[in-house]
Amino acid sequence: MIEQTAGFHARALRVIGQDLAALVPESVTIELQDEAFVAQGLCTKSRMEESGASSLASLKKAFGKMASAIVRPPMREPELEFVSFSRTYRTDDIDRLDKQATQHRGRTDTIPDIYTLGERLRTIGKVIDAHNGRIVKIFKDLHQVVFEYQDAEGRSCKEEMNNTELYQLQQRYAAERTGAEEPGASSSPTK
Repeated sequence: MIEQTAGFHARALRVIGQDLAALVPESVTIELQDEAFVAQGLCTKSRMEESGASSLASLKKAFGKMASAIVRPPMREPELEFVSFSRTYRTDDIDRLDKQATQHRGRTDTIPDIYTLGERLRTIGKVIDAHNGRIVKIFKDLHQVVFEYQDAEGRSCKEEMNNTELYQLQQRYAAERTGAEEPGASSSPTK
């Protein structure tokens, strides 16, 4: 059993999202199985091939595509062939990936971009952490996130959020973290 600390799910899911971001998944399911998070989903075949290539080769290929697109319009439809992927993340993988991301991180005093997969998953992780919960399953597609978890008392919980609701939740968390008022919120407390 993985030992969970404060903010465990928020951190782990952010790191997993950052790692999967290059695949630009159409959909992804994440489950906690024994001692590891297992992420499975669908992405375009070209994204899977690019993720296996070296970063220099990927950069050359991207530059070549951009240059040819400027010179002439595309001659064919974009590739829409989808393939499945599966990745497993153990605690040491999450620690290693987090350390690598921290070294490449830019400014830390700005609100993170909710439109990134890592931030969306981190927001879901914060919900689970707020209930002292344990993840069961997360499903995310282009329009929504559905997540199941067990709360501190062991009760099963299931929540569903569309992109707007997820954005509003992330804004509330960001406002709490910075002590700032949410955009569009009134200054009088309603709770």
